[in-house]
Amino acid sequence: MHGALITDLAIVTVVAAFTGLLARRIGQPSILGYLLAGLIVGPYIPVPLFADPHRMGELAEVGVVLVMFAVGLEFRVRRLLEILPVSGLTAVIQIAALWWAGFTVGSLLDWSTPASVCLGAMVAISSTMVVSAVLRGRPIDPDVRSHVFGILVVQDVVAIVLMAIVTALAAGESLGMRSLGVLVAQLAGVVVGMLVVGLLILPRLVRYLLRQGDAEGLVVLVAGAAFGLAMAANLFGFSVALGAFIAGMAVAESGRGHDVEELIEPLRALFSAIFFVSIGMTVDPVVAWRSLPLALGLCALVVGMQWIAVVVGTVLTGGSLRRGVYAGLALGQIGELSFILATIAIAGGVVPKETLPALVTVATITAFTTPLLLGRAQRLVETLDRRLPDRVQQVLAAYQAFVRRIQTPGDGPSLRRPALATLLDWAALLIIIIATSTVVRRVDPDFKLAVNAGALVLAAPFVVGLIRSGRKLAAGIRVRVGGAVHTTILHDHVEALALAAGILGVGLPTLALVRPFLGSSWIEATLLALLLLTLVLLGLRVGGVQGEHTSGVARLALDLAGHVQDDAPHPTQADAGPLAGLDYHPLPIAAGNPADGQTLAQLDLRCRTGATVIAICRGEVTITLPTGHERLQAGDTLAVSGSPEALQRAQALLTADLYADDPRDPA
Repeated sequence: MHGALITDLAIVTVVAAFTGLLARRIGQPSILGYLLAGLIVGPYIPVPLFADPHRMGELAEVGVVLVMFAVGLEFRVRRLLEILPVSGLTAVIQIAALWWAGFTVGSLLDWSTPASVCLGAMVAISSTMVVSAVLRGRPIDPDVRSHVFGILVVQDVVAIVLMAIVTALAAGESLGMRSLGVLVAQLAGVVVGMLVVGLLILPRLVRYLLRQGDAEGLVVLVAGAAFGLAMAANLFGFSVALGAFIAGMAVAESGRGHDVEELIEPLRALFSAIFFVSIGMTVDPVVAWRSLPLALGLCALVVGMQWIAVVVGTVLTGGSLRRGVYAGLALGQIGELSFILATIAIAGGVVPKETLPALVTVATITAFTTPLLLGRAQRLVETLDRRLPDRVQQVLAAYQAFVRRIQTPGDGPSLRRPALATLLDWAALLIIIIATSTVVRRVDPDFKLAVNAGALVLAAPFVVGLIRSGRKLAAGIRVRVGGAVHTTILHDHVEALALAAGILGVGLPTLALVRPFLGSSWIEATLLALLLLTLVLLGLRVGGVQGEHTSGVARLALDLAGHVQDDAPHPTQADAGPLAGLDYHPLPIAAGNPADGQTLAQLDLRCRTGATVIAICRGEVTITLPTGHERLQAGDTLAVSGSPEALQRAQALLTADLYADDPRDPA
């Protein structure tokens, strides 16, 4: 027995070492090499190398624990609170869109509701390992990098909840309101209990052992914590991944998570490699070939829907189109957490066994496409910049400025109370929808109309409350953006934009959450119609926003021209007056500047930096909202709008040799 285990480990590690090296040599993540090693040593390819799948599967559990422990080390409560307003909302929209799309694919394949739920969960989570490998060594802008990893952190947290749901489905639980409520209560109790115990003990012990310089004791301690809490989670009916994640999170609260990660990295790398090898060993090439149409469809879904959802979420949270394009392409794959979800679902008989080969094919293809597409992200940004109408570009610039003002601490009403009221009303409506769909499936058909009518009556106060709290939230945003100034755009268009963004940000997650509970499609059709109506109303507002934006830019340009002629400081946000919320920064073009004689189209400033030139001041002449064909001259002053990171890139671009260090493609 022991000799057989040693033989299996020798075969697996030697083959994985060679295939992993091969993958890295051709510029691909080592995960692909480990999956290939699994195919080689597995039972389906006739080569004189074979390892026992059962033994490797048991060792792979160790890999799952260590991988999820390492994920937990990256997570701290404070960091989650910091990223929630931007990356968090983007992640919620992305996960909701992918889960809904995956569920729809499962329904089209005539899968059961639990199987469709599991498929949606599998395609909703990106691969931290693949993303880290792809971004390692690439000069990605810091704001894009932090946005991507912020989304990954939220995905990892949501993945824990999804694992609990999939584990319950694998144990035979239904998706009824009662079972879901019991599951949520059990999950909350287990998480809180393990967190309390872990936070009381682990941070102190970790700091003590680090002060003593006892690396050996620290490795044994954190390994014991990871496997101990994993065992506890398993005893309560949840995946071992849940306990390992909480152990990592508790250790991270010591503030020395990076030190612990460095110590356990070799152990994690070894057993995570064994985990991926074990996944490859389960793949029958014949079955994988038969499931190729499903795999290709899921590839298109993962890459395409992921990109669209991340771009929409990034723009809604005030990020630039450039940031959204890069982040969406970087996250276009599945990986380790999807495999963990699949193994749980297959072990419980929830999804067909052919699902895992299809997912491995998807993971392999998307691991190849991610670096290829990311390398072409700048071209895509340039294409979108050329194709998008000027009015849309102006609205995006104005909207980004408004969101930056909302996120900047300062005077104005607190948004916490109306935001909390909006969230509570939304949660109540969500519970009513799920409960109604559950009851309707169980009552006599003669009573279905009465149940639906009662649900509408019960939901009416919460709908009214949601509208009121939403309007209060939008009004607070309007005042926070514009202070005491009440112009048309502040009173009308900004409120409409904020409401539209809120409806999209809440509507997409709602659609995803209620989709598995809908016995009929009329609720889903209503929600889709509401989202489409919101987009139409948003489009109708574009003209008004463009008009106000144009006139506001003209006024700011006149102010800038006056200050340039008087050699006075440029007007600040507080002086913006007629169009509060439109921040800009003056960038002078000095004699000898490389930008002298170049057009804005040649500089490609917006694509390369994310900043937008809203005006050019040239002596007594002011050019507002330039088209890109204007040729810059020494002595010009550009009024540039954008995030602080975009302004820094623009300033560096306009003051440095454009061709010595071309940032055209930071990827």
